[in-house]
Amino acid sequence: MRKRITFLFFLLFSIGLSGQTCLQKLDSADNFKYSFPLKAKFYANSLLSDLDSAKCVSEIGIAGIYNNVGLILWEVNDKQRSMSAFLSGISQEIKNKDSLHQDLLGLYYNISALNQELGRFDDAGKFLDLAGRVTQKHHQKNTKSQIRLLYRTGVFYREVGNFDESLKALNKAISFGPSLNDSTAIALQIEIGTTYRHFGDLQKSETELVKAIEMAKGKDEIQYLRAIDRLSALKIEQGEYSDSENYLLHNLEKKNSSYKDNPIMMLETLNGLSVLYYRLNDLKTANDYMDQALNVAGDIRTVRPYMINNLGTIYKRQGDIEKAEECFIESSKGFLELFGSMNPDYASSLSNLASIYKDRGELAKSLDLYMKVLDMDKVIYGTEHANYATSLNNVALLYLQFGNFSLAGKLLEEAKRIRANTLGNYHPLYIKTVNDLGLYYMIVKDYQSAMKSFDHALDAEIKHMQDIFPVLTDNQRKLYFDETRYNIERFCSLAFRDENITSSYAENALNHFLNTRGILFYASEKMRKLIQSSDDDKIKEDYNSWREKKYSLAQAYLLTEEDRKLKGISITQLEEECASLEKDLSRKFKVFADQEKTTYHHWAEISNALSDSTAMVDIIQYRDYSVTVIDEKIDQGFEDESHYVSFIVKKDSVLLPVKLAAIDFTRGFATYRNALKFGVKDKLSYSVFWEPIDKHLGDVNKIYISPDGIFHKLNPVVFYDPSNDTYMSDKYDIVNITSGKDLLYREEKNLLREAKIFGNPDFSRIEGYALKQLPGAEREAGDITEILDVRRWKTETFYFNEATEDRIKSFANPGIIHIATHGYFIEDPNHTDPLHSSGLFLSKSESGENDGLLSAYEAMNLVLDQTNLVVLAACETGLGKVQNGEGVFGLQRAFLVAGAQNVLLSLVKINDQAARNFMNLFYKELLTEPDPQQAFFNARAQFRKVDKNPYNWGAYILVSKG
Repeated sequence: MRKRITFLFFLLFSIGLSGQTCLQKLDSADNFKYSFPLKAKFYANSLLSDLDSAKCVSEIGIAGIYNNVGLILWEVNDKQRSMSAFLSGISQEIKNKDSLHQDLLGLYYNISALNQELGRFDDAGKFLDLAGRVTQKHHQKNTKSQIRLLYRTGVFYREVGNFDESLKALNKAISFGPSLNDSTAIALQIEIGTTYRHFGDLQKSETELVKAIEMAKGKDEIQYLRAIDRLSALKIEQGEYSDSENYLLHNLEKKNSSYKDNPIMMLETLNGLSVLYYRLNDLKTANDYMDQALNVAGDIRTVRPYMINNLGTIYKRQGDIEKAEECFIESSKGFLELFGSMNPDYASSLSNLASIYKDRGELAKSLDLYMKVLDMDKVIYGTEHANYATSLNNVALLYLQFGNFSLAGKLLEEAKRIRANTLGNYHPLYIKTVNDLGLYYMIVKDYQSAMKSFDHALDAEIKHMQDIFPVLTDNQRKLYFDETRYNIERFCSLAFRDENITSSYAENALNHFLNTRGILFYASEKMRKLIQSSDDDKIKEDYNSWREKKYSLAQAYLLTEEDRKLKGISITQLEEECASLEKDLSRKFKVFADQEKTTYHHWAEISNALSDSTAMVDIIQYRDYSVTVIDEKIDQGFEDESHYVSFIVKKDSVLLPVKLAAIDFTRGFATYRNALKFGVKDKLSYSVFWEPIDKHLGDVNKIYISPDGIFHKLNPVVFYDPSNDTYMSDKYDIVNITSGKDLLYREEKNLLREAKIFGNPDFSRIEGYALKQLPGAEREAGDITEILDVRRWKTETFYFNEATEDRIKSFANPGIIHIATHGYFIEDPNHTDPLHSSGLFLSKSESGENDGLLSAYEAMNLVLDQTNLVVLAACETGLGKVQNGEGVFGLQRAFLVAGAQNVLLSLVKINDQAARNFMNLFYKELLTEPDPQQAFFNARAQFRKVDKNPYNWGAYILVSKG
């Protein structure tokens, strides 16, 4: 039936067409070009046939009709027929007119622009030159004609890489001032800003593009969005990723809502987002946006090479060298055909291809290409341009592999100088060159210069990271921080050598750790606090929606693949929904984050925050790093063995670095754990883990310890000093903190006399686990309730099926939360996010909305800003994934991020009666001692009197915000 209807339609259509004049056909084609492109194309092609057959006589001129039908065919994407129409129009005109007759001007412009769009730049230039000659002959005094010519000329020269001529033409056009209409002035302003960016003057580019945005606002929405896209591209080049993301996501949202019928408008935004997320190391998102862009672009010859080139960079970073090479070969051929051999985009694609050869070990082939690109950049940009510096950097690294160290060093220094002048000292590309210089200095064994370079790079890198973190999602922060963590540890490998441990570089390494340890969690906590303290109800509502979505995602992670299928749950879909909500929140959150810029802290600030007889002990884990050139390969990386250094900070700017002896710390921990477990007096652990530190503590009686590595699993209070027959608990009160900078943000929170107590949840309904009930935990919870009720605390106790996961999620800022239950920690290397692999078992609600597993991921989003204390009376709740520089990703950190001031938890599993006895003592102390820290110290001292086993009295640690 459908085929018959379609045939009938075209039959009637053809009958109607036969009676029309040429002008009527032109009018019909023009009317239908937007509403019914196929019909417009039919009328236009019919008219073109009539024109070619000399069937048309028109008062507007045959050439004029050719020109108009060519524009219509171009509009409906029939570019080849459009080109034929324009060329036929010119042929008709020059039969009776001079080739520089003014009637030919429109045709010359149109055919030049179409050739440019088709990538035929030689032909485009020829016809643009003809248009210029016509203008000069007939329109010297016509301002609009002069502006039109200068605009077209400026854009053309920029596209072919002649930036000087481009700026010359565009600036001359803009100088006409009052003669420009709004649309033309905005368009010129955008092109000037864009050309300055290509030319390398990023500051001038920003000034011009911001001006274009202001000019277009409220007057021309398409031009406004176009200007924002160009500014976004500039922001990426400047390394200002958060601003770029805000602009691009704004444009994407606006274009999706207002311009769905014009997908080509999406290209610049989609490409920009792909480039941005590539820079942020979020390759999955970068790939997704590039796939969308390629789908929209199709085979457009002037667009595809850009997209394919960018796709190749993604493949390369993902390690798919074969696909990357295919992309770079295709893009370089495409750029060569479009622009010729002296073009910046062609040079960029060749440089990417050279990097493939380098990775394959084809160094001579790589060097040939890099040198070719260097020569091209020198001609295109000159020797003071950031792109020229990039080529210098690439060539320098190849010379390192060839063993030509002297020349490599000179080129890197020159690249550093140029990038500093053109990009500034905080740009990612400048940071890369400084890091590359550090590697060069390590290779030539100039370790002082290497430290200086790495240190300088980290100063800039950490500042840049702090600036962009507010608008990144949790996952993007992790991806971005991976490289910084690597660079910090590499610097430490030099700064913590014996000869440098008392140097300023070792101090700087400590400062880098202070400012980045726990940074992923600090970023989440900061976002939560700022949003919850805002007056914007909408952003609070969005934040709560995001939290609920994260809860759903956390539960889905714990299901098997089969269970997910049965329940119709898609992890990918949940992740995308969660990321979308989080990204939207991040954009809104940027408004609040700008009011509270992150600062870089120095250890001396912590010293000033300490009281008498108090010290901060910062433990840092690191590994030795080596780099050398062997058989034309740069062999670099960390050794397997871990080392530890401790920094003791005291009042009055006292800093004491202490290196621990190099031993097998894993075996040392096993000895420590076994001695405690089997009741053997441990005479070794003190000398290995603590004695070097203890010697420098002097009159200190309270310690804030920021652990790292294996120290997360140790409790220093149980270290036994055999020479003095003393446990460290006799000498010190020790509180665990995430980072020394916690002490700078301490908040005094009154202990609310309110407690939510959970004991012995019902585990029978939790799927996939066979857990024993905990009657001891129930008795423990009952004891605590009785103790607190005597002093008329407000208590609520939840046993068995009342101790549900959804109940704890419903709490808002209770004074104390006590949870006596099983804990879990899955040591599975396939778990990419440890927040999903640790948690607490609670009761599953009858509604089935929650699965009964409160993961650290979910706990992180509880509302505990006024909560002074969380007690996790579960087995080994202090454990989590140990990750150098970032600490334990586990329950302790999650509850702190949720807002809790103190978290009391266990490092080992002790028997029910011992746990019950300690908790009774602790809560009795809280009745008279409102400071949970002091109550903890007092309770432990009393517990030691009745239980001499350090395995029991040393089972618990207190983690605090200071």
